[in-house]
Amino acid sequence: MGTEILSVLARGSASDAATGILKDVSKKFGSQSPSFALIFASTSQPLGQLLPAFVTAWKGTVVLGASTSGEFTEKGDAKNAVAAFIVHGDFRVHAGIGTGLKADPQGAVDKALAALPAQVAGYPHRTVLMLVDPLSGRGEEATLMAALRLGDAARLAGGAAGDDLKMASTQVALGEKVASDAVVLAAVFSKAPFGVGVQHGHQSISKPMKVTRASGSVVSEIDGRPAWDVWVERTREVAARHGQDTSRISEDQVGAFLLRHEAALATGRALKVRAPLSKDARGAISFACGIPQGAEIQITESTPEAQISSAREAARRARAQMGNAPVAGALVFDCICRNLILGDRFKDAVAAIGQELGGAPLAGFETYGEIALDAGDLSGFHNTTTVVLCLPKT
Repeated sequence: MGTEILSVLARGSASDAATGILKDVSKKFGSQSPSFALIFASTSQPLGQLLPAFVTAWKGTVVLGASTSGEFTEKGDAKNAVAAFIVHGDFRVHAGIGTGLKADPQGAVDKALAALPAQVAGYPHRTVLMLVDPLSGRGEEATLMAALRLGDAARLAGGAAGDDLKMASTQVALGEKVASDAVVLAAVFSKAPFGVGVQHGHQSISKPMKVTRASGSVVSEIDGRPAWDVWVERTREVAARHGQDTSRISEDQVGAFLLRHEAALATGRALKVRAPLSKDARGAISFACGIPQGAEIQITESTPEAQISSAREAARRARAQMGNAPVAGALVFDCICRNLILGDRFKDAVAAIGQELGGAPLAGFETYGEIALDAGDLSGFHNTTTVVLCLPKT
């Protein structure tokens, strides 16, 4: 039997969602346990209440999980739901979880990697799935550390968990172990290569600005002034075109506002987008990963059309990495800010991915950061992007 994949979008309580997913899986695959599964869940269906049902039902299955800010499959997108990606096929999967990411990112990554072998006989291709808590502020460091430990032969893809834009607590999970301030890594060994594609659709709306005071993932000053004051000032004109008065942003609107107007570091001819998540009372802005003091950044925006075309391009690149082999299914890690930009048209971006992949099943979630790293890449932690991971039919 070749690779078979089922995607499910379930609603209701954690118990109701788990029951619905298990029923659909049983209908398609009978009593056979999946090779591995990913469960992406809103904070309305806490992972701690959701995952035990799958661990009990699927003996020997590696089950990964992340909290989200939106969920989707090829059938559509939702809020307050659960997206499941269930894989049956000839794979060997090993996974680990590491905690204490904020205080000791290297220790957390090493702990998660401890259970992952470098190779498995008869399965020459290794793809590593990575799920991380972005509110630790260590997303980029963790990605780089994992890449260095894994070496050039590994392909890395994944996402940073969300929490429905509450910016309070994000979680990742391996089996029944659910944790914040943590990272999950899972190596999938296969006989044919997977494909990874990544693309963003943003452009700069400001002149370069210098980060004059920063520590870790917190930027306190830009051009010698409070970071928030600068952000509000430099986005005023663009925000007004969208009907928003930057002088009247309430506290519960801050997160969504920042994710509409993200930062970008210049890397050669390209922009590396960085997601601001929240601000404090002094006007400092916290990001999903570290921003070095002295760096030059710009503020960006995008259009719905650019977001849809970039999603399609990410899917095309992922398929091309497999030599355009038929696609069995795909995981998609998509930044929450893209949903804020697209609104009701987010479903069009998902549809564009599905069309590019020939209608294959897919599942994903809206993230606070995306991970895509291929051999030779220098940094695989992204913001405001679509990351598509394709599994081939074998």
